[in-house]
Formats: sequence, structure tokens, C-alpha cells
Amino acid sequence: MDDEAPVCADDAVFAPPGEHAVISHLQGQAYARTIPLNVTLELTLRCNIRCLHCYNFDRDTRRPACHGGESLAPELSVDEIFRVMGELREAGTLFLSLTGGEVLSAPHLFPVLDRARDLGFAVQLLSNGTLLRPGVAARLAGYRNLLGVSVSLYGATAEVHDGITQVRGSWRRTLDGVDRLRAQQVAVRLKLILMRPNAHEAGAMRELAAARGLATLIDLNVTARHDGTDGSLAMRVTADQVAALYAGPLADLAPKGTRSVDEAGFPCNCARGNCAVTARGDVQPCIAVPWAAGNVRQQPFGEIWRASPVFQQIRGLKLADYPGCGPCPDKAFCSRDRGAAFNASGRYTGNDPFVCATAGIARKVAEDRAASRALPAALSSAVCRG
Repeated sequence: MDDEAPVCADDAVFAPPGEHAVISHLQGQAYARTIPLNVTLELTLRCNIRCLHCYNFDRDTRRPACHGGESLAPELSVDEIFRVMGELREAGTLFLSLTGGEVLSAPHLFPVLDRARDLGFAVQLLSNGTLLRPGVAARLAGYRNLLGVSVSLYGATAEVHDGITQVRGSWRRTLDGVDRLRAQQVAVRLKLILMRPNAHEAGAMRELAAARGLATLIDLNVTARHDGTDGSLAMRVTADQVAALYAGPLADLAPKGTRSVDEAGFPCNCARGNCAVTARGDVQPCIAVPWAAGNVRQQPFGEIWRASPVFQQIRGLKLADYPGCGPCPDKAFCSRDRGAAFNASGRYTGNDPFVCATAGIARKVAEDRAASRALPAALSSAVCRG
């Protein structure tokens, strides 16, 4: 949401107090030198809740759709994950984000955390929080290299949150899990995905987080699913809801038009300082962009990172290669969400009409706000001249 926030928000590093500048410097160096400093590792597609907006696949179906009648590859085994982690470390990865599905559903989570500690990774987890039982929270607290846990929250009330997860009691279990982590001195951040059913609770969700002293990541975008279905798009906020959010509970976070739009500032960190490895071994620009640059079962990670035609293409893109973005008057207000663009258009350089429309709304809100501030000043000046 913030103009300066990374496009791949889930990779936003938990920075200990006083270390933001150091981490920012590291990120800049990684970007300039094309080092995969940040990697999201998807441990499993299993999940214990059935979120209506899930990007992986429709959780109300038995399994992900198969393409062309071919069966899907199995998830990486723990031995394969260990090998990949070694390759990541050798390539220069420091920040490792473990996700799913639901990461706590992965039977090998704690062996992976043990290996991450041994290899010197700084780890963060992305979770729905419902499986954070007392013993689990205490065990996680024992990892000194765990920077924190990002927990998804979909409502300020059980009715709204549970309606989205389709699991009764999930809101209470999520908040209980958050409180258990906090009691164990584990850093927690709430990820608030605002959708049609919960946008009216945006302010209350932020208040809930503030009351617990928790940082938040806020996202307005819901993408088409990676299995090719688009039922999740019914969850997207409407244009009227976006305008109301930017004028109301998200007024302080609404884009202000200060994002760089020049050649150097336009690209995001995908394939430059971060990437993702899926549960089936595909290496992607980020977890939100399902464009495989290679698979760790066929090639070592380092070889994919250095020589993949997909990554080479992304790194060579210029602003002119984004035909819908270069001439757009709203690009300084835009999230430039490459995952949404790829899922909507099938092209990394394409556009998602929702993202484009949201940028236009943000610009209009910013202009109206500037005009309202200018009016009292103009009236005051006129009175003084009189």
C-alpha cells in the first residue's frame, strides 16, 4: 500500500528496530548485483481452511485442475528441499520466507527450520495462524533466526473472517495463535487482504492490529487462480469500495503519486533480488507470478538463476516494453503488481484492468484532497487582500 513498499509484499523483511537502513542497503546491493537475497520457498499446497480468494486453486474442489490431462508432479520431498536450500545459500540467499498452502500443514516444517538455522538463513513464516497451538508457538520461539510470522486476517469479526475462510472458528483460532506468538516474544505482522466481503471492516481491522501493537501489510488485490480458474475474482473490491477506502480508513496509506516512474525506478525486485520456489520445484520471478524459469528437479537453482531465459528477459526489460504503462498518467500511483498482470494477461509486461483502475482512483482521490487543501488557503488569501 505504501508508495515505497516492495511489490512483493510477502517478502517485506521483518526488520529489527534500528536495522531498517542496513536491510535497505542490502536489498539495494542485491538488486544491483542480481543476487537472490530474498527467496520464498513454498513447502506445501496443503491447507486446513478454504479461502474463497485463494490464488493456488479453488479450495472447494478436490484437487487443482490438471492441464492437458497430465497429472501434476508431486511436491518436493524433504531431501529435495534440503538440497535446494543448500543451493540457495550458495547463490547468496539470506532471507527465506516459508509459505504454503498453510506452512504449518507441512509435515517437514520443523526439519526445514532446523536446516535453515544450520545454514544461517533469516527466516519468516507466512501462515493463517489457526494451527499455532501453544506447543507450536513455543517451539517456533526457540529459533533465534526466525525474524517473525506474517499472519493473514480477513475480518475484524468472526462472521466476516470465517465467511471468507469457510471454516467456523478460524477467526478466533487465528487471533489466539497471534497472541500465543506474542506471548513467546515472536514478532508478528498481520496481512490484511481487503475484499468485497470485508472492505467495510478495514478500519476495525487496523484498530484490532493497533490494539495488539502489530504491524500490518494491506493488499487490495485478488488475482485469478494459478490453475486457470477465475472464481476468486468475485472477491475483488469494487471501484466504489476502493474510493471509499482511500478517502476513509486507508487515507494515510493511499498512494500519493511519489513512486519513481523513470527507467531506473520502474522495475520491481522480481528476478533481480528475489524469486520463489514452488512446492513442485518451479522457480518463479516471485510467488505471485506463475511463470516458470526452470525446475530444481531438472537444474540446480544457481544455474536457473544465472541463465534462465525467463529471468534474462525480465532483467532486460525497459519501460517501453510495458506498452500499457509507459504512457499511463497513473503509473506513479500504481502498485505495478506483476503477479496480477501476468495472471490477467498471460504476459509479464501486460496489465490487469483492476490494478489500472485502482491507480486511477488513487490519483483522483489525491487530486481531490490537494484541491480541498488549496481552497481554504485561497480563500484566506482573498480575505487578506480584501
